[in-house]
This record gives sequence, C-alpha cells and structure tokens, in this order.
Amino acid sequence: MTSRQNAQNATLFEVRIGLGICLALGLAHVALAGPAGPAATDKAEADRLFDEGRELFTSGDRVQACKLFELSLRKDPRAVGTMLNLGLCREEGGAVASATRFYAEARDRAHDQKLAEHQAAAERKLAMLAPRVPHLKIVLPPNTPPTTRVIVDDLVLALDQLGDVSVDPGQRTIVVAVPDKLPYETKVTIAEAEHRIVVVPELRGGKTVVVATSPRALYGKLTLVGGAVIGATAISLGLYGVHLYWSQFPAASRDGTDANEPGKNCFTYTDPVRLASQYHCNPQGAARLRTADRYAAASTYLGIASVVVMGVGAYLWYSAPNHLALDVAPDHAGLALAGRF
Repeated sequence: MTSRQNAQNATLFEVRIGLGICLALGLAHVALAGPAGPAATDKAEADRLFDEGRELFTSGDRVQACKLFELSLRKDPRAVGTMLNLGLCREEGGAVASATRFYAEARDRAHDQKLAEHQAAAERKLAMLAPRVPHLKIVLPPNTPPTTRVIVDDLVLALDQLGDVSVDPGQRTIVVAVPDKLPYETKVTIAEAEHRIVVVPELRGGKTVVVATSPRALYGKLTLVGGAVIGATAISLGLYGVHLYWSQFPAASRDGTDANEPGKNCFTYTDPVRLASQYHCNPQGAARLRTADRYAAASTYLGIASVVVMGVGAYLWYSAPNHLALDVAPDHAGLALAGRF
C-alpha cells in the first residue's frame, strides 16, 4: 500500500470519527433538552380550549369546563395553568388524591419553567390537601415474585410503591395478578384522611386450558340453513301448485263466477240444485288438478318439516357451549362447559 493510499485511508477514518462524534453530541443534546414543546397550532388550540374552560368555570358550568381543560392539556402537556385548574376540578369533585397528583406535576413543571407564582400556588394546595388524602398500604404474601402486577383502579403500581398508595375517597378496586396464579380482586371503601392496610392472601395456583371447541353451534347454524332451504322449497312448490291449478280455468273462475273459455281444460258453472259454483274438467284438466293437489300437499308437509328443522337448529345454536375447558388447581380439578344454557 502506498503512502498516498495510507493518507487517504487515514483521512476517511478521521471523517468517520468526526461524524460519529457529531452524531453522539447531537443525541446528547436532544436527550438533555427533553421533549420539545407543542407545535404552534396545538399551542393555539390549547390556549383557546383553556380560555373557553375558564369562562365556563367562572359561569358555573364546572363539568364542561373540566372537560375542556383535559382537552387543552392533551394539546399542551406542559401547561402549568391547565394542570392547576384540573387539580381544582378534581379537588371540588372530592378526588383529593387525583388533585394532589395534578398539583404536584404543576409544581414540578413550574419549578422547571421558573414560574414562581404558579409553583407557590401548587405548593399551597398540596399542603392544604395532604391531611385529607386517604392512604392504602398493600401487603403481599411472602415470596411474591417480582413479576407480580398490582392495580388500584386504573393505576398500575410497582412493588416498591405498595407501602403508601394515595387514593381518592370512595370504593377502590385492588387487583393482584401473578403468573400461573388465579388473580385476586377485592374492593375497599375508604374515607378522607383514612389509612387502611390491605393484606393479600396467598394466591392459588391454577390455569384454565381450552380442550376443545364444541361443534354444536356449527351444527345448529347448518341445521337452520337446511330448514330455511326446506321452507323455500315448500313455498316454491305451493306457488307452483296454485299456478298449475288455476291455469286450467278461465281467469273469471277465480272470482267464483260462471266461466267457460275455449282452450281451457276446466270451466265453472252454477249448480241449479245446490245453487253453488261447481267445476268440470276434461280428463287432461282433471289429471293436472290432481297434480296440483299433490304439489299443495308436498308444500304443506315440507312447510311443517321446515318449522321443525329450524326450531332444532335454533336450539342447537343457542344452547351450544363456547368451549370445553379443563380447570386445574392444587386443591381441585374440574371440567367446564362455557356457553348459553
């Protein structure tokens, strides 16, 4: 390799090193700078929603005002004033723990943005609400694995947060989930300023395994379709029988009047003794009327069969279990059919 080639390679190496340093510095700057602020359009929309919310809040429509504050915060998540107003919404609604979360976030944001007045307002609210906030202490069984998930209402907690959980007053739902265990759920009603300890019992092992899917629903659907096909056939035969019957007579015979038309195999006349309309047919017409009667009888039988078949299909479909399952646990084992009965 020549000295010129060595020089070129060294230059390329230096360029690569320079690019790498620039890239690293750029990434570091982005990381240190934190998330960028909202776009100009989002900021303008956030301000508009906030102003409308303040007008509604002042006029007494607190519910709608709080909804507008929530929409505004989505557009501008760094707006300290909006956080303070949402904290006030939660406070007036009695959700004092949720209010403190908004006030704490507003305090931290105000400190970062050097908004001393907003920071002081948030700190005053936090100091005032602190004695009113209920607290839960959740005690898990010994040897609880680190993969355990604890959820209080919609709040997912880490295991190191269970010693002191701030919650809103009222009924709270606690769910504890451990892999390969049956989940534990309990409801706790807690008042303002109350401190409560919730002891979670040892969770039972158990796993539900789907063994087989029942084919009854499929059979029911197929039976229903078959019944519908039979019903359609019955209707078609009945209509054809009616057509075949009356096609042997003049059109006026349908009204019960005397009619005799050349080319027709049957005619109607009034019996002078019975004073009732009668019909008379030549051999060909009589044979076709007998055929029409057979179509009518077949239509009736098929119609009855259609009703029966569709009823069976509906029962099979409605009563079909969704699946067959095997439930296994250390203290029991069972077979379950899940579905509508």
